[in-house]
Amino acid sequence: MKPLFAASTLSCVLALTACAHAAPSDQADANPETGDGARPGQPLSMRPGDEVTLPDRSRLRFVAVTADSRCKPGLQCIWAGDATLEFQWTGSDGTKTAVSLNTPAQPSKSAGAWTFELQALDFAEPPHATVRFQAK
Repeated sequence: MKPLFAASTLSCVLALTACAHAAPSDQADANPETGDGARPGQPLSMRPGDEVTLPDRSRLRFVAVTADSRCKPGLQCIWAGDATLEFQWTGSDGTKTAVSLNTPAQPSKSAGAWTFELQALDFAEPPHATVRFQAK
């Protein structure tokens, strides 16, 4: 009976150890709500109020969608419209820079060592923006 108990206990310990050391597998594991870090080049889904820490310890916060005249799904519109999103980039030294992205006119902008690109904005409430960032 002892060998069976010891083998079962060892299996459980090994399984828990493997889980504790597992690395995040994709960008969905970076959580803006808790300030987890993000990786350059990977899309990041953010809602207003979310903030993410970048590799250089600077931060990007999604402030708000300040204008949205896009044609909603299922409607027939004369033009596609556009949307303006406001972000705030805070450098590791505390300097703050407003970053305004507009689709389709100006979907990318730089702040600090990074270029931010708006890839998508859904119609959810609150809206989810998909942003990608790269080193300049």
